[in-house]
Amino acid sequence: MKNLTTTLILFILLSGMSMAQDLQNALKGDQLAWADRNSPVTDTIAFELPNEGTLILYYNNTEHSKESLTNEFEPILQKATEFPEFTTLAYRVCDNYYQTSISGVTYDLEANYVPYVESIELTFPVGLDFTGGDFTPTVGFRTHVNLRQFSIGGSITNTIFFPEREDGNVRVNSNWFANAEFAWEFGNVQKQRRNTFGVGYLLNEGDSQLFSGTTVQAFYKRKLNDNISIRVGVIATENFNTFYPTVGIRFW
Repeated sequence: MKNLTTTLILFILLSGMSMAQDLQNALKGDQLAWADRNSPVTDTIAFELPNEGTLILYYNNTEHSKESLTNEFEPILQKATEFPEFTTLAYRVCDNYYQTSISGVTYDLEANYVPYVESIELTFPVGLDFTGGDFTPTVGFRTHVNLRQFSIGGSITNTIFFPEREDGNVRVNSNWFANAEFAWEFGNVQKQRRNTFGVGYLLNEGDSQLFSGTTVQAFYKRKLNDNISIRVGVIATENFNTFYPTVGIRFW
């Protein structure tokens, strides 16, 4: 009986080691110890694909049911035509960590195995910034190439400054920036990229009445919905001797 018990324990340990080695999203260290202690694997579910590929999910039945996992994963797998044929891939589903959460696993499947059509995005953003104590409307043109997990591109934007009136006349001063941009979105390949980081250079520094000398900007923009974004950044001017924080809103 003692030998049988020892054999069973060794089998369980070896099985667990094998599962951890084969998982596409294996946890390590303290994360693995926490998951094994608080959300141990109790069940598996297998999805057979038409190309004889197989997706296996290891999960705890107190966190998820077979029916709920089927409802979550079947729509993704129906589109996963790039899933490797004659191959079995295994993931662990555990809510406590992003890489093993349902959203993390479905994102990995979508990013790697669902076909994605690259596209070119053209927009004409307009907005209003608060720049160094002045409200500065902004208009521009933006283009991005949308790839599977991110997009890259650039924009030309005009930061409009209104100098003090002379003889009651309103004057307009344009400040044209050329910007390089990188955009990304966590957790969903198909959604718009809601996060954008960019750097820009003032093209017409000799004609600017708001900035002087070499002027560059860096900014982060976060989309609140499909048409409105919040933008924060900093502008370095006077050959990097003066810095203006900026905050604003964009519409497109």
